[in-house]
Amino acid sequence: MKNIYLIVVSLILLSTLGCASTPESRPAEDTAFFLARYDKVWDTALMVLGTESIPVESYEKKKGIITTKFVNYSVGQQAHYELDTIALKPSATRLAIWSQVGYTLTILITPINDMSTKAKVTAHIEAYDRNVTQEWHKCISKGVLENTILDKIRAQL
Repeated sequence: MKNIYLIVVSLILLSTLGCASTPESRPAEDTAFFLARYDKVWDTALMVLGTESIPVESYEKKKGIITTKFVNYSVGQQAHYELDTIALKPSATRLAIWSQVGYTLTILITPINDMSTKAKVTAHIEAYDRNVTQEWHKCISKGVLENTILDKIRAQL
């Protein structure tokens, strides 16, 4: 009788544990649509870059392209670990020690019609290996930087 009781209790516990699914995380965005005129989104994008201290290298309003200068994301020993927050580490290099991480952004702003505009942010992320190759390596973005810029543009509109 005692064994049956233990089996029933353990089955109940096992059946109730693990039934809940984890909440689905919001996918990182690199493109957003805004209910705002092209000029307003353009000016807001430039303002957000200035607020974030991201220097603009060039822009062409007629083409809708904004390109930033290289920005240091992390320097020193912590760069090796902080790279994981914004990008996938390059897999081509074994035993690499990433001592510097930086990026440039390209923002493409396109008018959809008179009252809506599309913005696409592309981050070009690089990490410097000071151990094996002593070279810069391109990284694949996780969309964190792009999503952050789009959220800040959205908040200002």
